[in-house]
Amino acid sequence: MPDDPKSSTETTPAVAQAAAKVDFSLSELRRQIDEIDTAIHELLMQRTEVTQRIGAAKGAKSVYMRPGREAVVLRRLIARHRGDLPRALIVRIWREIFAAVTALQGPFAVAVYAPEGSFGYRNLARDHFGWRTPITAYRSAAQVLEEVSDGRATAGVLPVPVEDGTSPWWRILARDGAALPRVVARLPFAQVESSSAEVPAALAISVAEPEETGHDRAYLVVETGQLVSRSNFKQLLANAGFEARDIQSWEEGDDRSLNLVEVEGFVPADDARLARLREQDDGTFTHVWAVGGFAVPLTAEDMGESVDGDERA
Repeated sequence: MPDDPKSSTETTPAVAQAAAKVDFSLSELRRQIDEIDTAIHELLMQRTEVTQRIGAAKGAKSVYMRPGREAVVLRRLIARHRGDLPRALIVRIWREIFAAVTALQGPFAVAVYAPEGSFGYRNLARDHFGWRTPITAYRSAAQVLEEVSDGRATAGVLPVPVEDGTSPWWRILARDGAALPRVVARLPFAQVESSSAEVPAALAISVAEPEETGHDRAYLVVETGQLVSRSNFKQLLANAGFEARDIQSWEEGDDRSLNLVEVEGFVPADDARLARLREQDDGTFTHVWAVGGFAVPLTAEDMGESVDGDERA
C-alpha cells in the first residue's frame, strides 16, 4: 500500500502541540536567563556602590588594594561553589571585579619584572590584576621595587626567591621605615587556566597593609653577624615561636649575612615573637625585619583540578 503523501508533509495535531510546548519551554528558559542576567548586573552595580562608600569612609589613602580580603572572599566562594561551572572561571570573574573596583577608588598600576623575551610574569600579572589595569614591564627587579617605593606603581610582581648565586632582590626589603614595599601576595592565587606551559610563581609587593586571612605564610629577613648552621638557625627560630619552612642566605660581607626566612602563619610588624628573636642570648641575630607575607593560594584540590589522575569534586 503506498504511503499517504499527506503523512510526510502535514503535521498532526499531536506533533504540533508537542512542538509548541518545546518552543514555549525554550522561550520560558530564555526569559529566565534574561532575568538572571539583569539580577547579576544589578548586583554588580550595587557591589560597586558599596565598595565606593567604603573607600569614601576610609578617606584619603594612597593604596586601596587588599590582597588578604580578596583571598578570604575567593576561598569562601570556591568552598561553596557547586555545579558544572569551573571554579577557575569564578576566580577569574572575581579577580576582574576586584581590580575594577580598586581602580575606582584611586590610581592603580602594576610594575612587573620581565626580562627580555619573557612573558610569564606579565601574563601572571594580567591574570591577577585584571585586563584594564595598567601594567609596565621592567628589565630588573630593582626597577620594579623603585616604582613601588616611589608610588608610581601600586604593586610590583617579582619572581619567588631562589638561591641561584645572583644578588637577591629581597635584600632591598630589609630596611626600617614607614610605607615601605612588603610582600602582600603570592601569584597565582589559583590556577585559572589549564595549560601545558609551566606557570611561573611570583610574589606581589606593595605598601598596602598586610591582613591576616587565617591561612598565611610570612617572610622575615634576619641579619646575622656570625656563621650559623641551618639546624641551629631553625632551632633559634623555633625558640622564638616561628616554624621555618625555608631559609635562603646571602653573604653581605665577611661579618654580615642576610637570611630570608619563610615561616608559617601571619607576622604583623608588632609581633612579640620578633622581639624574642632579636633578644636571643647569644646575640646571633643582629637585626630582624618582618617583610610581609601572603595568603596561602588555593590548591589544585581546592579548585577541583585533576590530581594524580583523579578528578576532584
